[in-house]
Amino acid sequence: MKRSAAALNRLLVLVVGLALAAAGATALAWDRGVTAIRDAVANFDRDRLIEVPDQSWWHAALAVTIGVSLVLAVVVLAVDLTRRRASPSQFLESRTDTPVSIDLGPIANGVATELAQLPGVRRARGRALSDRGLATIQVTVESDPHSDVAALTLASERIAATTTSALGGTAVADVAIRILLHLDRADHPPVAAPATPGSQSTAGSGAD
Repeated sequence: MKRSAAALNRLLVLVVGLALAAAGATALAWDRGVTAIRDAVANFDRDRLIEVPDQSWWHAALAVTIGVSLVLAVVVLAVDLTRRRASPSQFLESRTDTPVSIDLGPIANGVATELAQLPGVRRARGRALSDRGLATIQVTVESDPHSDVAALTLASERIAATTTSALGGTAVADVAIRILLHLDRADHPPVAAPATPGSQSTAGSGAD
């Protein structure tokens, strides 16, 4: 999730949480008989509150509230569901101080292709994404359940280190490499259901 999306979600949660906390505190204070809360509620003109839905502006205000809520909901969903694509990473080449821009998508695919050639690996998928503003190369590896996890981990670390070195080492401090190793479920053959005594006796009578 990008930083802007995370900030928007946290802001909405904060506002809703504060509103609910205030409502709960008010209800609790009313139940406990707090004088200030009871006096404030007593000052409300109940007849005027009851007449609010009959006012000419009520339907317009209700329509505007519904429209704003729908727009806000669509914006939040669009921000949260937007694919986290990493923008090209830019840095200065260490020897010549030349600005260099790198598209991490093909590099992620190349890392996935190299990992797919390891023993026991069934499939590897790579993509470049932005994780809270940090450009990240993420590769998901699916391997045989009987694979040597330690060997796969060492090989993954070696490939990640090689990729980081190829990108420029410490010059690309804003790029992370994440390799997720998933072991498929064991391919056990189906186990036959145990025969019941009734079925055995029936088979015996049929043979006679």
